[in-house]
Amino acid sequence: MKSLSRNKAITKRIGLLLVFTGAVLCTTRLTLQFGTIASASTVAFSFLIIVLLSAFLGDIFIAIATSLVATLCFDYFYLPPVGTFNITAFSDWISLATFLLTSVVISRLTASAAANASKVAQLDETLAHLKQFGEWVMGQSRDRLTLTGMAQEALRLFALEYCSIHVFGEGKWSHFSGSAPSAEISQSIESKLKDHPTDLLELADEAILGVHYTEINHGSARKALLVVKSADFPDGAIGALAYMIGLRLTELEIDSGDVK
Repeated sequence: MKSLSRNKAITKRIGLLLVFTGAVLCTTRLTLQFGTIASASTVAFSFLIIVLLSAFLGDIFIAIATSLVATLCFDYFYLPPVGTFNITAFSDWISLATFLLTSVVISRLTASAAANASKVAQLDETLAHLKQFGEWVMGQSRDRLTLTGMAQEALRLFALEYCSIHVFGEGKWSHFSGSAPSAEISQSIESKLKDHPTDLLELADEAILGVHYTEINHGSARKALLVVKSADFPDGAIGALAYMIGLRLTELEIDSGDVK
């Protein structure tokens, strides 16, 4: 699952890079064809718009790559001597350096703004789902509320890759989980959990394979562990989820024969 997501991200990045590189080359072709009405300053402005779009729709790496392609085209086709990468006039060096610096700065600022907007949207969505989970878990009657149900509801609401709750009772750790979409994910996590058969709380300080182990406190005598795997779920939200689960665990009989 992780490798699949990485491959999709790489494919998307390559696709966007090809699109914006093509846009720079097409702009170059058109301005050369209509050279009587397109000056070097017009071309530079057009290139900056493309760089701006690349940073907004892509990321900082795509934007910088697009900036470099635009700078090379600007140098080769518009700065004398045209048709070479050799610049003789000092003023042209200033123009080229200014264009490159401006495009990189625009790339950085635009990419940062886009990333911040994405984080804000993700945070708003997470808060809305935390509210939904809180309303659900507090609205369940005691006889209907189970650990399995809580894990499955968290898995569904937050689109997690894996979610399980572990409670210690009768000398062993009991395992209650929602169903992860990939058996491979479950097996890799379960194999790690089996290495700690007596003290799963040691895992609370670890984050192996992108898995978060969060301690759930409910009362002074017993503890539980929330195990979550997700690429996008913030750590603070995992802590809030564990806290809400812990509130209801105080009402449940958690001996291994009484919970599901």
